[in-house]
Amino acid sequence: MEQKTIFTIQDLADYTQWSKSYIYKKTSDGTLKFSKPLGKTIFFSKEWIDNFLMSNTNSTTKELEAKASTIVTLNKGGAK
Repeated sequence: MEQKTIFTIQDLADYTQWSKSYIYKKTSDGTLKFSKPLGKTIFFSKEWIDNFLMSNTNSTTKELEAKASTIVTLNKGGAK
């Protein structure tokens, strides 16, 4: 897909490999942010979609271990 920044339903379906019905369902239930400037056609910002796709990420084991190590180190001085 060329460097589009605004998607139609078809563009979004092509970009995500989601069905149009799934996209409509997610707009209907408020999961996907969209714009409807003239009251008919809905549009999606690529930035909105990319942020949505990258939300709810899982940390790697290494990231979790580093976080745990930091917490343990910070709590050593204050724990009694």
